[in-house]
Amino acid sequence: MTAVKLLQPLPVASPRPVVSSRPVTLDYTLRDLYALDSDTPQDITLAFEFPCKFPRDQIPHSSAVQFLYASSFPGTDSEEEILNLLKRGIAQRNSFLAGRSSVIMVDLSGNGGDDLDAIVNASQEDVLGVYDQLGPDQRPNLVPDSPTAVVIPQDCLCHFDPVLDPNVHYEILSKRWLARCGVPTPKSRVIDPLPMQGWGGGQDAEIRRMLRAVQVQELPFVVKVSIATSGRGTYVVRSESDRESTCNELHGFLQDTLGKVHEQNERLYPASFVIQELVPGEAHGVTFFVTKRGRVIYLATSQQQFDLDGHWQGARVSYLLEPAFQNRYRSTLETLGRELHKKGYYGPAGADIMTDQHGKQAIVDVNPRVTGSYPFGLLKTHFMQRGLFEAAILSPLVLRCTRSTFESQFTGEIMDGRMIINSWVHDCKRESSWAAVTVGAEDAVQLNRLMRILETFVKTGAYSVVAEL
Repeated sequence: MTAVKLLQPLPVASPRPVVSSRPVTLDYTLRDLYALDSDTPQDITLAFEFPCKFPRDQIPHSSAVQFLYASSFPGTDSEEEILNLLKRGIAQRNSFLAGRSSVIMVDLSGNGGDDLDAIVNASQEDVLGVYDQLGPDQRPNLVPDSPTAVVIPQDCLCHFDPVLDPNVHYEILSKRWLARCGVPTPKSRVIDPLPMQGWGGGQDAEIRRMLRAVQVQELPFVVKVSIATSGRGTYVVRSESDRESTCNELHGFLQDTLGKVHEQNERLYPASFVIQELVPGEAHGVTFFVTKRGRVIYLATSQQQFDLDGHWQGARVSYLLEPAFQNRYRSTLETLGRELHKKGYYGPAGADIMTDQHGKQAIVDVNPRVTGSYPFGLLKTHFMQRGLFEAAILSPLVLRCTRSTFESQFTGEIMDGRMIINSWVHDCKRESSWAAVTVGAEDAVQLNRLMRILETFVKTGAYSVVAEL
């Protein structure tokens, strides 16, 4: 398995013409946030997975893998090429916020091939185009020379000097840790596998024992695989048919994961899952930063958007409501921040928080990493100084055009600073592109209008003016 550094240090001058207003200026960059509350500020290298080559079966699969994730559900191999494109886009979107921190893009997709150079060159141009929207003093520095923060710990990234013990980071990313750490959550029960030496009836018997908890749980409830990525592993069970389909999927997950458990990773509980009370209402996504001394820096509260399969599709924020949200979630965030800091964590984080009819709050998910809605808190001034008080992130947009074509269609919005391209990945094989875009508008009506224009462009390739309602 190889880790390939893809990009060279960014030039100050743009290598390609970019449609842009004056440079985007972030309120904070990740470099700024990491420097807070530190007597001797230390640069942090940010490492992002950036797979450039398909198929990934060039990588030898080993039973001794340390960090297991439920993104490897049975049947996902056929989706791997699309997942690689998505991961490239996520790496661009996250690194857009880095500031002058060192950034490395790591290719984990194997031994290359005749077309790898072409893919890497195209990927470099995509990344540079995203960074070109920023002023030179906020563009990432691609010369790693400091401790490394990763989005999620992976075996092939452990040779970097980590900011946090990867085992601890893996633990606090898990639903198991959230259920047991003492912060306010919905009523939860953790289902752990027995120690391997206790599997008297073998793996199949252990799977049946664990699934029994799901089979007897009173409806309705939620089941969450403890450690998962890519929006997988969460099941809302409202009916007996939901229960049956959930048990079937969990059976496949447990069969796959328990087969990869060994003495070194057993204590990380990769095969655990959580049964949780189904709490009515909508969760807000709250982004924040935990400083080196444990202080919580509030960034933004947004409404998350999901597709019918439960996969994240973006979020939206109302900047005029932010002071009220900051006050509402202050105590809950400080409690969560203390628990994260006890584990040695400092860095970006997001939490999904629900409030019931009595005002009681519960944390339903926590992600100690950069999240999809993280740009909102760093772009507040950019939008508000232009009179744009509503904003939305749309991701991923699958477009049947090049970036140049897209920019030519939306030149006005880009020049006005109401549209920012957070990531752009060309899919040469299908002659399409995968993008993440943040848009701003004066109010909710205008934001909905701009979002519909974008949706129409995605579907038809045409810019169609939407009439006011």
